[in-house]
Amino acid sequence: MSSWSESRVARELSKFRERWFPKILIEVKASGLQYSLYQASDWVVVDSLPGTHSVFEQKTLLIPDAVSFFKLRRFPVESVSKQTLREAVELDLTRWSPWQEGVEFYYWPKRSGDHWQVAVWVWQSSYMPTVMQSLETKPTHVMPERAWKIASLGVIEEPDFIHVDGGEGGSWVYVEVAEGFATLRIAAVNNETDAKRFKTSLRNESIPVYVDRQSDSASLPWEPSSNCSTAKYSLPVSSALAAGRQSGISDWSDPFVWARPTGAILALYVCWLLGEGLVLLKQGDEVQEYSSQASSVSIEVLDARVEVERINALLAQIDLMRANQLDLESILASLSTTLPNNAWLEHIEYLGDDGGWLEITGKSEQSSTLAAVLERIPEVEQAMFLTDIRRDKRTGLEPFKIRLKLVVDDQ
Repeated sequence: MSSWSESRVARELSKFRERWFPKILIEVKASGLQYSLYQASDWVVVDSLPGTHSVFEQKTLLIPDAVSFFKLRRFPVESVSKQTLREAVELDLTRWSPWQEGVEFYYWPKRSGDHWQVAVWVWQSSYMPTVMQSLETKPTHVMPERAWKIASLGVIEEPDFIHVDGGEGGSWVYVEVAEGFATLRIAAVNNETDAKRFKTSLRNESIPVYVDRQSDSASLPWEPSSNCSTAKYSLPVSSALAAGRQSGISDWSDPFVWARPTGAILALYVCWLLGEGLVLLKQGDEVQEYSSQASSVSIEVLDARVEVERINALLAQIDLMRANQLDLESILASLSTTLPNNAWLEHIEYLGDDGGWLEITGKSEQSSTLAAVLERIPEVEQAMFLTDIRRDKRTGLEPFKIRLKLVVDDQ
């Protein structure tokens, strides 16, 4: 086949996919909804969607950054499996989400060693109905705008890269992405000082930079590197797109969706070939009844198995959380026996960040020696003064404020 014929066949196949398997992108702008169609390996903005809807269309709605909140979370593989990862993310939302009720979330996991690195975006559920009112059909996928752009760059598998995009009010948004989401940092850059601060925190200043084509790279507050180029978006990687698939809506443009009905049809066809056609026709009602009963039993068994796995994962997570809890009573007992008689405590505060901290405030005749004394306590990893030591002329005592880094056993 000549190159001309191959090119013509490729064009015809492309037209066929664009007509029967359209890829539609919906962005929420200040002026309203903006639609884009994937044509000739690029996204093209259109005034409106085609009048006829295809059952095979893939429609992706992007959640704006302004209404969502991002966090990069980390879960141990040994206690959270891929099947229970969604539930673990949902339970974890209560620890950091700005909204405790009525929320929806999107998570994009990557395994890095013995941990899951999970990019999580959360937004209020009340936002969705206002957008859905303007859509004739429901979207097959819902993704945060930032996640879609990162996943559609075509460089997500590179070790490191930076994506630069315009933000609100003339600001910029810089995103640093490292392999396996070892780093996924989103920073708002309003001026040259912010840009330089972002630059100095990079592990490698020669990291490639991709600037959104709707942004003017000439007006960047900091020219990132000579590797700066214009971002070109294609179709997002399958793992990111699958994370945004809406429950109860089939994406028939995904070949994996066809696997179950196609497999069932093939299995039925094989059974018909192996059996006697007349016998199967006469006993069709009976076979259908048995098949329905077997199907219901199989579904019940699978549901029970999933429920058991979910409960086991939750119990394992609870055991791990209990094992990591600090014995504060033991620490207080050690403090009472270790502190010298000429030291008095006035205030104790426990902080749960980074394994656990204990801040103690009080007075002593010789406060400068307390740090070394407190580090002898088995539960204390490090002691540090938070204020200068000055003797009170009226009482003759030296006020102190000391922070104790507590030891946490790895389970």
